[in-house]
Amino acid sequence: MTTKQDKMYRWIGSIGLVALLAITLWSNYGKSHHGHDHSDPSHHGKSTERRSLNESENYTPSGELINGKRVVEFDAEQYRFVPDPLVVIAGEDVELRVMSKDVTHGVMIPEIDFSTDMPMGKRRSAFFTAPSAPGEYPIFCSVFCGPEHGDMTGKLIVLPKHSKGESGHEHQH
Repeated sequence: MTTKQDKMYRWIGSIGLVALLAITLWSNYGKSHHGHDHSDPSHHGKSTERRSLNESENYTPSGELINGKRVVEFDAEQYRFVPDPLVVIAGEDVELRVMSKDVTHGVMIPEIDFSTDMPMGKRRSAFFTAPSAPGEYPIFCSVFCGPEHGDMTGKLIVLPKHSKGESGHEHQH
């Protein structure tokens, strides 16, 4: 048999637990459940800076040149980007036709302030102008996509204008 005093202590204890839970949830509101921002590659120990090109590599620009714009179908799946590397010519306008094949991903190239979501199973276009400085720029997934998210990286290779890999052929549409 419970007394009125026992009931009162249970009510006070329950209210205290609810208050503690509310304070805990409120203090973590807006924070990632892993304690860091998945869209920030520096939280994964990755460099976001451009590196010089390896001159011994013979790169060919990705996709095709259509009406003066580099158009590339760019896909993501756990835990990679295709194509990788993404190869463009310095200063050219680029249209990435992005799509994820499994879960929602994002593509981010911090050095040029480019970021977009990659919807699952639906292709959409995103645009940027390639940097004027040739080099290798890191690409990161900017949407948490699973336990290996922090290792989902790629490369943007920016070739100098009039490079060996540039065909000069353009499709008119």
